[in-house]
Amino acid sequence: SLTIFFSSIGHAFMHMFAAFYFVIILALEDEWAFSYDELIKLWTLGALLVGLGALPAGWLSDRWSRSMMMVIMFLGMGISSVICGISDGKTSLFIGLSFLGLFCSIYHPVGVAWIVNSYKKKGKALGINGIFGGVGIGSGAFIAGTLVNLFGWQSAFIIPGILSILISIILFILIQFRLLSFHNISSEVLGEKHSSSQLILVAIIMLTAMFGLGLTFQITQTTLPKLLDLRIDNITTYKIGVVVALIYGMSGLMSLIGGLLADKFSLKKIYVIGLLGQVPCLFFIASLTGIPLIILCLMAVLFNSSILPAENILLAKFTPEKHHGLIYGVKFIVAFGAGPIAVFLIAKVFEFTSEFSVLFLLSSLTMLLIAILALFLPVKNQQLKI
Repeated sequence: SLTIFFSSIGHAFMHMFAAFYFVIILALEDEWAFSYDELIKLWTLGALLVGLGALPAGWLSDRWSRSMMMVIMFLGMGISSVICGISDGKTSLFIGLSFLGLFCSIYHPVGVAWIVNSYKKKGKALGINGIFGGVGIGSGAFIAGTLVNLFGWQSAFIIPGILSILISIILFILIQFRLLSFHNISSEVLGEKHSSSQLILVAIIMLTAMFGLGLTFQITQTTLPKLLDLRIDNITTYKIGVVVALIYGMSGLMSLIGGLLADKFSLKKIYVIGLLGQVPCLFFIASLTGIPLIILCLMAVLFNSSILPAENILLAKFTPEKHHGLIYGVKFIVAFGAGPIAVFLIAKVFEFTSEFSVLFLLSSLTMLLIAILALFLPVKNQQLKI
């Protein structure tokens, strides 16, 4: 229970630290008299490192200690955030933000492997943890905005930073007093033996699926505000914000439901149904307007998030425990790597069509192909034997 507590706090903090600069930047524009594009560029390396750092972080946690890697993550994010808060120019802010991205990258490969190997009811644990990711995304902007208004932009970096450093100290003390294990715990219910040809097949299917899911997620998340603006008459920016927040807030709850299902039913079936469920939603998003559009966007996002616990458990089933951190590092790089590609496609499609219909038809087709591929996953124990 301490593991899931600190892992969930870590998940929320990681997403908060990765999102709050987009609000703080608005205060910096006025105070430093730099343009938005000059300031947003300072996050470029940090954003890149959130993905790239996942692989070495996962590798190191497999060989050393997942719980201690979490201590380093909290400490590093905290110090980096404080550095940002005491910055007096672009160079020091760039350095602080880059280190912040690097320490944020530790979470996914380490935190997910930590949970998967610490709990028998893995789906439920991953689902609870998923809710906190959504909370982090939603709260990052809110907390930053509130602190900027009350105490100025520096406080929006420094206060969360100090809190993160304090959490790292508490976690370190708990590990020293053996209330949390320093050594990596291995889960006995996951291991499955597969031939090398089967593992190559698994690698091809899972990598393709994770990339396709990542791409569809990024396309939907990035275009959603503009899509509502284009297709719904007289909708205000505030209402768009509320709709988007509600959709992604509910997606966190759906990851919990998906996690509970993953503990009870066939992982492969959950995965395939979740993929197929997105096909009609994305197909009709391409052309619908008004309330039906909002309902289908919600359904597409719910299906997308519901299969994440099953996907994480499937990855653990196909990988020896000693490589779990590494495999989640690979997953995060693949899913994260879809981001820049999604942005490029969105920009190009909008430039030529002033709409996103082509992208949603493409996403619908992608989900259909991945669902067919997933049918070939060689899962022996269809359910988690507990």
